[in-house]
Amino acid sequence: MNLRDKVVVVTGSSSGIGQAVAVRFAEEGAKVVVNYHANKEGGEATLAKVKEITPNCLLVQADVSKQKDVEQLFKTAMDKFGSVDVLVNNAAIGTDRRPFMEASYEDMKEVIDTDLTSVLMCFQQAAHIIEKQGHGKILNTSSIRGWEHGGRAPVYAAAKAAVNSFTRTFAKQMAPKIQVNAVAPGFVKTRSYDSMSPEMVQGFLDQTYLKRWVTAEEIADAFVFLAKNDAMTGQVIYVDAGFTLK
Repeated sequence: MNLRDKVVVVTGSSSGIGQAVAVRFAEEGAKVVVNYHANKEGGEATLAKVKEITPNCLLVQADVSKQKDVEQLFKTAMDKFGSVDVLVNNAAIGTDRRPFMEASYEDMKEVIDTDLTSVLMCFQQAAHIIEKQGHGKILNTSSIRGWEHGGRAPVYAAAKAAVNSFTRTFAKQMAPKIQVNAVAPGFVKTRSYDSMSPEMVQGFLDQTYLKRWVTAEEIADAFVFLAKNDAMTGQVIYVDAGFTLK
C-alpha cells in the first residue's frame, strides 16, 4: 500500500510510541488522525509535529475504552477525510496500576478496558469502514509481555496476550480485504524509567541481547512497514532488541 493520501487513525498518540507513529505516517504522506484521552497538551503537541509535515491532520479527544467515544472518533475521521485506510490501535495503560494481590476490580477493569476492549471496539469500527472500501490495514500494539510476562504486571500481560490471539484470529476472518498485524515493543525508554535506580534500569537492558533501549521511532518504522506491506497478515512483529531470543 502506498500511504500517500491514505487516512490513518492512531489511538493514544499524545506521547511516546503513538506520537512517533503519527509523525512517521505523516512523513509517508498520509492523512493522520491524532487521538488523545486526557493528555490534551500532548495531543496538541503531536498535532503540531504532524502539521510541520502535512496540513492533512486532525486532533480528536476520545476515551477509546468507551463505545460512544470510539464511535465519535471514527465518525469525526470520516466526516473530515471520507475514509479510514489504516488503524493503529495504540492506546494503552503501560502496566498494572498496583500489584495484583492488592488490585481492586476497578484497577483490573481499567487495564483490560484500555488495553484490550478498546482494541476490539476500534477494530470493529474500522473494519466496517474498510470492508466497504475494499482494502485496508489494522495494526495493533502488543508487547513483549504478551509473549513472556516475566513475572510482572499480570493483568497487562494477559491483555497483550489476548491482543496477539485476536490479531491472528481476525487476520483469518477479515482476509482478504483487511490485513491484521501487530507490533510488540520491547523496552522503550520512557519517563517511567527516570524514577528507577541505575541498577534496575540496567537489569532491564541485561534482558536484551543487544543491550540497548528500543526507540519509539523504531517502533513507528515497524508500523509503517506493516502498513505498506501487502503480503503479511496475522503476524506479531517483535521489535525488542533481542528480548524474545532467550
